[in-house]
Amino acid sequence: MNNLNQFEIQFAGLEEGIHNFEFMIDKEFFKEFEYSEITDGKVKVSLELVRQTTMLVLNFKIKGYIICMCDRCLEEYQQKIEGTERLIVKFGDEKSEESDEIIIIPATDHQIDISHDVFEFVSLLLPYKRVHQEDKNGKSACNPEVLKKMEELNNQKNNDPRWDDLKKISLKN
Repeated sequence: MNNLNQFEIQFAGLEEGIHNFEFMIDKEFFKEFEYSEITDGKVKVSLELVRQTTMLVLNFKIKGYIICMCDRCLEEYQQKIEGTERLIVKFGDEKSEESDEIIIIPATDHQIDISHDVFEFVSLLLPYKRVHQEDKNGKSACNPEVLKKMEELNNQKNNDPRWDDLKKISLKN
């Protein structure tokens, strides 16, 4: 079964007003997206769909965690994510995208697939720098052996005699 079918929302039969949907996404969801750097996690997506005559307003609340690889020690850890997003879907003649927040779909469509939008929203909530969180004492939760090895490598002084000679020249001027 395609794990993304649950993200196809049938709006044609919905009355005007507010409708709520809830989705839980996990490893199976992320497997559906080729080239995804996210492979696992547990995320709750709450969707408030406001049905209007000429458009749909989709308000997303996203909360959970993603399994990430630490940029410092290369071990996996849980990265908490939380955020809100909005998507406005207008009805028109043909499918197009006005902006990141506004899309147009044909007025003859009965449903909308939000799986790619949810994936993008979750991906955008990940921090640029991904490292283990610090513990209560302010110490890194990274692998201590890796941190020790990094410190050792950082403290090694590998002098290249050519650079030393160049430094002498620049110091004379």
